[in-house]
Amino acid sequence: MQNESLPLYVSTDDAAKILGLSRSSLEKYRHYRDLEGLPYVVFGRGAVRYHVPSLLKWAEGRTVRHGAA
Repeated sequence: MQNESLPLYVSTDDAAKILGLSRSSLEKYRHYRDLEGLPYVVFGRGAVRYHVPSLLKWAEGRTVRHGAA
């Protein structure tokens, strides 16, 4: 997905689609409060949303570069 066409905050389902992960993977990160998991925001009474720039930064930080020291 291209950055320019994405909204600033997305639902769990949309975040999973952006990252190519399952919804349950994102829910597990939240449930177990994995320190390396995705940052998320809670609006109101439990509306969980993901900040798209943070999602992309998280994914970039997990990139493996072979041969890098």
